[in-house]
Amino acid sequence: MTEAPTGLVGDARYPVDFESARRQFPAALRQTYLNIGSKSVLSDAAHAAALASIGLTWQGTDDKSSDNEAALQQVRGKFARLIGAASGNDVAFTKNVTEGLNAVASAMAFEAGDNVVLCPELEHPNNVYLWLALRQRGVELRMVPARGDGIDEAAFAAAIDARTRIATVSSVTFTPGYRTDLQQISRACRRHGALFLVDAVQSAGVLDLDVQREGIDALATSTSKGLLGLFGLGLLYVRPEWAERLTPAAIGRYSVVRGAGHQSELESFDYALLPDARRFEAGNYNWPGVAALDASLSGLLALGIARIDAHACGLAAELREALGHAGLPVCRAPGRDRETHLVTVGHMGQGDGYSSSDPVLNAFAARLREAGVKFNVRRGLLRFGFHCYSDAEDVRTVLGALRG
Repeated sequence: MTEAPTGLVGDARYPVDFESARRQFPAALRQTYLNIGSKSVLSDAAHAAALASIGLTWQGTDDKSSDNEAALQQVRGKFARLIGAASGNDVAFTKNVTEGLNAVASAMAFEAGDNVVLCPELEHPNNVYLWLALRQRGVELRMVPARGDGIDEAAFAAAIDARTRIATVSSVTFTPGYRTDLQQISRACRRHGALFLVDAVQSAGVLDLDVQREGIDALATSTSKGLLGLFGLGLLYVRPEWAERLTPAAIGRYSVVRGAGHQSELESFDYALLPDARRFEAGNYNWPGVAALDASLSGLLALGIARIDAHACGLAAELREALGHAGLPVCRAPGRDRETHLVTVGHMGQGDGYSSSDPVLNAFAARLREAGVKFNVRRGLLRFGFHCYSDAEDVRTVLGALRG
């Protein structure tokens, strides 16, 4: 997954070194942008692609269905390569990660007495509410406690049994941002026939995540973070063996097998769902978002996801060590293999999404804002995130604010 896409070698829009890549992101040059955990910034190529797409509507230009379908397939294929999926048809477009998670949940035929396994204290609320709603249908929620501030994969796997229909976890926890040992959980799911559903919004596009290697059955993400795209677009991967077993709650013209007629025509009352993840595509598409994503994926593939992982996590490790030596309460993963591109500082739960309960951290946050550093606060933790456009100067700026 680290080779450059065909036809992109030598294309200045998609550089293969990080110094050149940084120059493609004006927002990263104007400021110290470490807020990738919340939202992305656009490259010049993605910005131009989105504007060109909007321009077609502005000009009233007729589009061709065949061209649109080819564009969709191209983007599906690029994302499949990024996550190690076998085919672009294993990828569906959604509105965001929440819609992707709900699409899978609502397609499962739950019965009273079935159960779902999750660790709610380390998940974003949007991977909790949909499961809470299942309780009224008699579905048991097996809430596995965290171990310290990380996922207890052994306890998680032990909670899965023959009545488990879905086990769901984030590849990188919402806070404090550690990697999850996905393989340990996926093995338990395979033993018991449960679907393994992963929220990859904090890893897709930044970390080297392979759905086949990790044994992931379904993966949902949004394009507005590590994939360096726009809000209002998401992606859903579903393993083919599971796609054919799931019946989407929302069905439209793009969900079913169509003949040669125009897509606006109802061809038959006897329809068949597409045999793959595309059955989850019910309505029309966010075309500017698709265009921006196409360019962003080309850039990510040109750099290579394994190289991006090493680059971003290396910068994060440098900042993590420096802040720790300065005496700040840096969150430490249980092992180096669990560390990510995210650096969090503070004590989880001692504060909210706006500030910490620690006056020292709040003073540091004020200095960071004065220095033009873009970061965020989650559950009382100061959170910094690195990507392909980050460099050592970003680390130095943060440390300069700390010395101030």
